Amino acid sequence: MDRVHLFELADLAWYPRTLADAGTAYLRTLQAKVGVAQYLVPLATRGLAYSPTRRIVDLCAGGGGPTPDLVAALPDRPELLLTDLHPNQASLEDLVDDGVSVHPTPVDARTVPADLTGLRTIFNALHHLQPDDARAVFRDAQAAGQPILMAEVSERSFLSLTLGSALIPLFVWLMMPMVRPVRLSWLLLTYVVPLLPLTIAWDGWVSQWRTYSLAEQEALVAPLQREGWTWEMGQVQAGPGRITWLLGYPLAAATSPA
Repeated sequence: MDRVHLFELADLAWYPRTLADAGTAYLRTLQAKVGVAQYLVPLATRGLAYSPTRRIVDLCAGGGGPTPDLVAALPDRPELLLTDLHPNQASLEDLVDDGVSVHPTPVDARTVPADLTGLRTIFNALHHLQPDDARAVFRDAQAAGQPILMAEVSERSFLSLTLGSALIPLFVWLMMPMVRPVRLSWLLLTYVVPLLPLTIAWDGWVSQWRTYSLAEQEALVAPLQREGWTWEMGQVQAGPGRITWLLGYPLAAATSPA
């Protein structure tokens, strides 16, 4: 099946911000409950070994995703800076803790400010970007000499496009009471007027179609191949599904073996 860049509601300018924020907050809660972070620890450990600073700069953070749980699970816990071009500010601020901060202004993952050094991460967000923009994210990290780790839980497979997508409304119904911060409007839009189960299910289904395969990831970084820089990619089994990942790093920056 070829990648298809259908529209996600949360990407549309007219889509209500409260609905978009509900979607990212739901994803953050779901990923925490299923323990996505544990599968990312070995990859992040390797990426940090090639980072000039002991910091993770999370791009396209949305509502926080798995990164805060990932940082908490890492030995010698690194700093975490959450960034996004259109941040879910309430959810991100709720995650602020010792060593966890939110960038005060929007950050474009294609042109990250030079002072934001550290391992760049982009979790469950690359599928939002068209190929030219996705390549620009990787090119910017490479030009800045900063390692970058991308991982996607969504997968373009028959099972995820059928049964997996069909179960999303049920997961939304189960998860929304656990989402923080609590918003009455989100509960009403889940249980009284069930708009959120339907809209999140649509965006979840589209996300599967948009996800880059390993071959498509290889095509994204093919023009970026150069001496002194390594691109690696693969998949990790995570329960019934798989996490597709891509790691790029400068060899000269290695501080310790992974």
